[in-house]
Amino acid sequence: MTRRDRRSAISATELMAQLQNDPEYQRKMRTAEEERQVKVRELARAEQPIVADLRHAGVQVDSVWDLVNTSEPYPAALPVLIGHMERGGYPDRVMESLGRALAVKPSVAFWDRLRALYLAPRGAGEQEGAAVALAASATAHHLDELVGFLSLEERGQSRIYFVRPILAVGGGRGRQLVMSLRSDPVFGKEARALLSRRT
Repeated sequence: MTRRDRRSAISATELMAQLQNDPEYQRKMRTAEEERQVKVRELARAEQPIVADLRHAGVQVDSVWDLVNTSEPYPAALPVLIGHMERGGYPDRVMESLGRALAVKPSVAFWDRLRALYLAPRGAGEQEGAAVALAASATAHHLDELVGFLSLEERGQSRIYFVRPILAVGGGRGRQLVMSLRSDPVFGKEARALLSRRT
């Protein structure tokens, strides 16, 4: 940085004060917040049938995300969630929330249905949600399928979710497989991070 650059540099506090007094910046911020609030309301409206069915099943939530963010078990919610995920027709963010709420070990009961959704997704949110649910519910019995998912290039980055369960449930074979992924352009970073925690 040159002497001139140092003189013209401003602190973060000064920048924030300038932006606070900049009408154009403030207008853009208000517009962005209004657009965000519209989106929040649209998603809340879209998930209302799911929330209503969850409440009917005895699960008191205001949003599917309430389940994602709890550590309490919610077995009565799982059949409702998989049913709505299979029905589809929701915005991507809602479909993803269904899958993320299904990302618990007891969802292994829905493995075949989740796999079908992952293999033929109707949208990005469904693909992401199904991948997360499959990864979280996998057992050693599913190792070959987890490995097979890695080769589905058309599933893109969502395949990264399967590296962790391969290592977790795959025993020696899973560890060897994850070790072989260390230099892979798609899976390498995740493989290296997971292996570094296990040593």
